[in-house]
Amino acid sequence: AWDVLARHRVETEVPEDMPLLLLDPVLMERVLVNLLENAAKYTPAGSTVTLGARATPAELLLVVSDNGPGLPSPRPQELLRKFARGSRESATSGVGLGLALSCAIVEAHGGRMLAETRSEGGARFTLAFARSEPPDVPLEPRTEPQDC
Repeated sequence: AWDVLARHRVETEVPEDMPLLLLDPVLMERVLVNLLENAAKYTPAGSTVTLGARATPAELLLVVSDNGPGLPSPRPQELLRKFARGSRESATSGVGLGLALSCAIVEAHGGRMLAETRSEGGARFTLAFARSEPPDVPLEPRTEPQDC
């Protein structure tokens, strides 16, 4: 699945002090993989795809952006609906469910998803989640056996 990113430059922008979020890792991985694959699929080889995160006082944001041609719709947020596809995408395989499914997963986690064309060019998808108490994460691995 990551072969589609081989022709792109991938950058990460995540601060070291980024707070943790309590999310389903399998579902959120599916969302991020879908966004990264879409960025690679709809931008020319050599484009930069960025996965970033940042915290505001109210929210934690995950952002996937690229420097390609941007989103093909005059109303990019509509691409998050089922079966919606951009007009320039007709030759690209798919049924238009990936972004809608990603949006549904984000909403199931109490978040929201925003699709936009960046003013400097390219597409940006922002996943916003309300800040909450971070989950407890043990600092050291447990040494005693545990029951399943």
